[in-house]
Amino acid sequence: MVKKITIIGIGNGALTAAADLTLRGFDVTLYANKRYEKRLKPIMDSQKITLTGVGVNGEARLHKITTDLNDALSDVDLIMPVIPAYGFERFVDEIYEYLKPGHKIVLTPGSTGGALIISKMLHEKNALEGITIAEMHTLPYACRITSPTSANILLECQKLYFAAFPAKNNEEMYKLVKQCYPAVELVQDVLETALNNGNPVSHPAPVVLNAGKIEYSKGEHYHYREGITPSVARVVEKIDKERQNICEKFGYKVIDAKDRLAMMGYAPKRETLYECYRDSQAFSPLKGPDNLSNRYLTEDTPCSLVALANLAKVVGIKTTVMNSVINLASALMDEDYMESGVDVDDLGFTDMNLHEIKQFLQTGYCTTINACSISCIPLKFAAEQNQN
Repeated sequence: MVKKITIIGIGNGALTAAADLTLRGFDVTLYANKRYEKRLKPIMDSQKITLTGVGVNGEARLHKITTDLNDALSDVDLIMPVIPAYGFERFVDEIYEYLKPGHKIVLTPGSTGGALIISKMLHEKNALEGITIAEMHTLPYACRITSPTSANILLECQKLYFAAFPAKNNEEMYKLVKQCYPAVELVQDVLETALNNGNPVSHPAPVVLNAGKIEYSKGEHYHYREGITPSVARVVEKIDKERQNICEKFGYKVIDAKDRLAMMGYAPKRETLYECYRDSQAFSPLKGPDNLSNRYLTEDTPCSLVALANLAKVVGIKTTVMNSVINLASALMDEDYMESGVDVDDLGFTDMNLHEIKQFLQTGYCTTINACSISCIPLKFAAEQNQN
């Protein structure tokens, strides 16, 4: 049984999850690094977060709020990082010395490849053995912080694609996490969760195509309601089609963005993606971005869209529209996102073909000392190398 949960983070999703899980009967410890102590102080003083909106409402009195990582991880059933993808490296650098065999990490969300990225970094630090990692494809909520000690839920996600890395741990982790989030649905592996992250489809292209308006409006911009017009939505649909082609090549169930948004509860089912966004009660009130440095562009392009484009290369899929958006985003921000973004090496897929990647997703790394002579390679192929 899951009872004690440590949430790592200080953003919209982290505070919302801490309050929601507390109100649903879990003992929640909220941890944030000391550099966020000023933002955390109001919660530390009150020991509670007020939750409004969809779902359970009320004042959630947290079990513990701390900036001491050793304290946060000393007695816990699940470790739940609710952090942006660009924070994965810093997260690993901070946590790896405190991890112990038996710890279970659930990335909420994994974004695009989070479980793979974090597993690779922990493996390289010899800190992965005995640690179980899983991820959801998205946040469990559409939510916003409304004050330093309160949050509002606009929508509770009705479907959360879920998997562990390696996938041999799927059932174990699924049974645990389903106690916290009944909406989780088990898929083949964490690459399937990664390929169903909707952010690289719905965020970078509309920001690029609305760059002038975003800069000119100085905060008066609504990404979904104003930024995704019929023509912009056609670009988004083409990106989603390229994503679907990657899914098909890897042997995953192909889910159109329109269907996934409807199943998750984010939008009603409509004939076009534009109509889905237009008629969404969850998306319509979301204001922003107010500048081009927003995560919709600076996180979802290098950390997600670039990852998809690089995965496509492995299986011979052309991503003409994705690449165009990446190039324009790079020009807007004066940074080469294709160079700095997530590549197959970051995911642990160095020099692997499709078959090797699929095997690796199931079996993971050799974490036993001297188990294989080559690191970062699936067990099956490590054995073949040793025999040779």
